[in-house]
Amino acid sequence: MRFRILGPLEISGAGHTLTVTAARQRVVLSTLLLDANCVVSTAQLADALWDDAPPTTARGQVQICVSALRKTLTRLGLPDRIVTRPPGYLIEVADGDLDLHYFDRLVLAGQQALAESRLDDAAEALSAALALWRGTALAGVDSPALRAAATRLDERRLAVTEDWLDVELHRGRHQHVVGELRELVATHPLRERLHAQHMRALSGAGRPAEALAAYRSARRVFLDELGLEPGGELRRLERAILTDARADEPADDVPVSPPVPRLLPADPPELSGRDRPLAVLREALAGNDGAAVPLVAISGPVGVGKSTLAVRAAHALAPAYPDGQLYLNLLDPDGRPVAPATALERFLRALGLSGDAVPAGLDERAELYRDRIAGRRVLVVLDDVTHERQVLPLLPGATGAGVLVTSRRRLTGLTGARAVHLDPLDIADSVRLLATALGPARLAADPAGATALAQLCDGLPLALRIAAARLAARPHWTVAQLADRLRDEARRLDELTFGGLDVRARLATSYAVLSPAARLLFRSLGALPAADLPLPLAGRLPGVRDEIVEDALEELVDAQLVDVGVDPTRYRLAGLIRLYAAERLAGDEPTAHAESA
Repeated sequence: MRFRILGPLEISGAGHTLTVTAARQRVVLSTLLLDANCVVSTAQLADALWDDAPPTTARGQVQICVSALRKTLTRLGLPDRIVTRPPGYLIEVADGDLDLHYFDRLVLAGQQALAESRLDDAAEALSAALALWRGTALAGVDSPALRAAATRLDERRLAVTEDWLDVELHRGRHQHVVGELRELVATHPLRERLHAQHMRALSGAGRPAEALAAYRSARRVFLDELGLEPGGELRRLERAILTDARADEPADDVPVSPPVPRLLPADPPELSGRDRPLAVLREALAGNDGAAVPLVAISGPVGVGKSTLAVRAAHALAPAYPDGQLYLNLLDPDGRPVAPATALERFLRALGLSGDAVPAGLDERAELYRDRIAGRRVLVVLDDVTHERQVLPLLPGATGAGVLVTSRRRLTGLTGARAVHLDPLDIADSVRLLATALGPARLAADPAGATALAQLCDGLPLALRIAAARLAARPHWTVAQLADRLRDEARRLDELTFGGLDVRARLATSYAVLSPAARLLFRSLGALPAADLPLPLAGRLPGVRDEIVEDALEELVDAQLVDVGVDPTRYRLAGLIRLYAAERLAGDEPTAHAESA
């Protein structure tokens, strides 16, 4: 293997192994390797280096790190491995070059062998996978974003360790694993599966008194830490040992079933033009028996229908996830990101915990959450995510569960996620959505007005639903009348609000999280009469310095407030977004600034 991240970061080549000593180079190389053979954006690398607060020179410093890494790899006989690919870089890793990839392959082989009852083959493959680990993943790499990714990898290691221990117990090697289980229980005292394995190992090794003592110790931990009695499996094992039954066979009594959360919002009645992405979501999440938790990230601009698609897909997938569906909007009503600790508290309560049983700390909540859904077929829907950091603590650690995420940003930092990007609807699908909401007869009476209305709503389902709701509330209006009202740019955003739905308010939440430089550039762009502009023109806007314009534009692109044109040096603002930018310019800047822009 050329690259190792399952422990301290190492590179091998030209007959020796090298440890990268420069801290920033370690962060950049680790980030690239976590998404090996995939493009990692410069913005993502900057976030990993500076924890979402990069300096204005971030792009140049990232380029310096990449250049230094290329020289190091060349010296090791690994030239041309890091390739420049807009909007960032890609590291090319051949089969067998990266220990993480080899780990995944061995785990899959072990699980397939176990499914076919080939216990010896399963034990050999899982043991070989675990032998690849040399300590904590990415040890010594200093980056909050990478520490979160490393935690997720360590959780996978622990889940595979539990699978291997189950295989060993089924092979009758009880005495062989007692010592390792004692250490694991001490290190991870809230994992019921480990406690159960420890009890089974002791009982199978002819040490029933120690197995009962292990149960009492586990019970004290759960009562002291969580205020809960042990789960059904541990209680059954205790009774089995007390009655001199075999501790590795289930007792005859039926355990109390855990709560089955059903937190999805209502299945939306209106969905137009989304058959293909819906099929992709169902295909990606229906097969949840693989080596990794299936993870799909939907991205797209404000109002494009990400949440609607996610909820529709989640309802369609409910039969594949009979143990429940967890749902949470990770943007609060004031437009602030919901903290992962808050989200975990909500989920733990939905999974049956109450009162003081929910731990106080983020790490403890995350560990208990992963333990609660381990082995259960639960679909987790995380809506309106602002940053990868919100998602990572909420990811299950074991197979069986699936995760569906929506975000206005492309969440390229979610390792292994399948990306689904939504564009605005075309005119035909926009008209079909209006017809579904209003009834075809009303639109058939004015097809030209329906087309105009669809164009003025920019193909955004949110704007189209608001328009349809306003027409439904005013049956005396014609479609053309509402279209005429929207043609007035000064009042278009005022017209696109109804019953709690508001295009302007949704755009404001995207604007609020921008950096000061990006907000200034966004406001200044509102002065331009054209929706399309070249990069050099953006650099001439008042107050926008040349050295920050490119990064600020890329931030606006990441936020889905600006699109990149067919020509990558030209940028575009959609109509409703341009109108909102003009409003911010008029409201937040002096008249002289607006006139200068």
